[in-house]
Amino acid sequence: MERFFRDRGASLGTVVLIVAVICFSQTIISYTITFGALRHSMPRDTPPEVTSLIVVRVGILAVLVALWTLKYKRALFRFIIIANALCTLALLVHTNALLAVLFGSTSLAIHELMFDVMQMAISNVLIFSIWYWIIDPPGVGEIPRANEPWEFLFPQRGSNLPHYDSWVPQYSDYLFVAFTTSLTFSPADAPPLSRRAKMLMLLQATISIVTLTGIAGSAINILAGAE
Repeated sequence: MERFFRDRGASLGTVVLIVAVICFSQTIISYTITFGALRHSMPRDTPPEVTSLIVVRVGILAVLVALWTLKYKRALFRFIIIANALCTLALLVHTNALLAVLFGSTSLAIHELMFDVMQMAISNVLIFSIWYWIIDPPGVGEIPRANEPWEFLFPQRGSNLPHYDSWVPQYSDYLFVAFTTSLTFSPADAPPLSRRAKMLMLLQATISIVTLTGIAGSAINILAGAE
């Protein structure tokens, strides 16, 4: 069993699993907007974008698992980029939809709204952790990219620390960067070096501000006013 996972790439398998978690989390959001209590607060009928994204996620996961099982590592890496781009699009659609819900919501729908905000926060961290893993070599340990410039300056890279001569970042390191960026709007570790890394972190921080401070804050005010 250990050899099975090693041959197919442990980091690639981890990211496939994370994409599955993202899809599940976003499907829960889509359900509450499309079929749940929040649908009554939408300014229009069921958003066609949300409905179609629910169907697309099933196909995405099937392709990812098939490519990983068949050991098509480069094809899998490219498809992970496509899948994560679609998940990012879904996150933006959900952010817009929840903002629309907020303008017409009452205290009865706030509990569902807060649940969706929590799911969006989880998706935000996981989606951008994959983006950081994608752009920063050697994030994908099984695919040689040693000649590409770094996107993040981890402390282990920037100085000669004892016992870290052969250190390379793993997916968990990018997950930490995404988590700290989501909470503090700036990385507690591994400052970005490239413009695209900075733009990705700017987008992640913007979504965090809208969801955590905007939507969640307004929802709390609505609940406080209803009491």
